[in-house]
Amino acid sequence: MTSPIEPEGWGYDKLYKEFDSPLMQKLRREAYGEDVGQHSWVTSEELQESIPWLKLSRASRLLDLGCGPGGPLTFIVGLIGCHGSGADVSAKALVAGRARVASLRLDGLVTLLEADLNEPIPFASGSFDAVVSLDAVLHLRDRLSVFREVARVLLPAGRFLFTDAGVITGSVSDEEIRSRAAHGYTQFAPPGFNERMLELAGFRVVDRNDRTASLLRTATGRLAARLSHRQELEQLEGGSYFERQQRYLETVVALSQRGALSRISYLAESRAA
Repeated sequence: MTSPIEPEGWGYDKLYKEFDSPLMQKLRREAYGEDVGQHSWVTSEELQESIPWLKLSRASRLLDLGCGPGGPLTFIVGLIGCHGSGADVSAKALVAGRARVASLRLDGLVTLLEADLNEPIPFASGSFDAVVSLDAVLHLRDRLSVFREVARVLLPAGRFLFTDAGVITGSVSDEEIRSRAAHGYTQFAPPGFNERMLELAGFRVVDRNDRTASLLRTATGRLAARLSHRQELEQLEGGSYFERQQRYLETVVALSQRGALSRISYLAESRAA
């Protein structure tokens, strides 16, 4: 999801390399309850709840920005039967994503594209009925530019649903910021910031939901699952990477428990031209 210029050991590529190994599938089942190939904080229940908000039908065209290995995108397309496109900067994520698309026999419905989302979105104006971005916007450098690009590729009255797990709602130390940003560039935002950027980009904010409780459950589940498979993970990832990931998850849990950092979902609609 971030631009591939981060120091060694940062980014998500190490996670994506073994993404669909039996061990990683087991970890996702233990952490999330259901493995849909997710790589963020989203659960299958959250995805199912969100689908009606996007007003999708079989004729719809859906774009997932920061799609990673394509789990949520293929989950939605598999349920609705619409056409889906995904964009992500990580080549390793897209290798895993294309394997998932093929295994689910969705080749005719899902297309995955390598793209840096800090640059213009590589699709024509008015290409999509809906856009989603799950826990990716906090890794992008110019949120207003991104939102304007989303508005451009949407049809009038198209829907944009995204989650931001970096909304600052309390005091956070510099040490916690460094640990929380373990995967690379991370932009934390105050309450109201996303709403203002959406308005400036030409959207009407339809709904806003606090998803912090869900994030806390997921982060706690991921932490416990990794601890229960510590020996296998240390052999796969290396000891230093394992410890860094544990500190990252511990920080996410601590910040969520005391309400210092929140995960918010936003639903917006593009204004008619």
